[in-house]
Amino acid sequence: MNDDETADALREAIDAYLSEVDPEDLDSDDFAWCLVNALRSARERQAAGS
Repeated sequence: MNDDETADALREAIDAYLSEVDPEDLDSDDFAWCLVNALRSARERQAAGS
């Protein structure tokens, strides 16, 4: 995964997370896991497409 693909995956995850969570209730652990899962999914999609 190149930097552009990584940035896209993170941007999508951040947008999705913030659309579902009130910023005042943001939980850094949940947010971190959201990003981990987004990166894992992006890597799996890339591997499946290769």
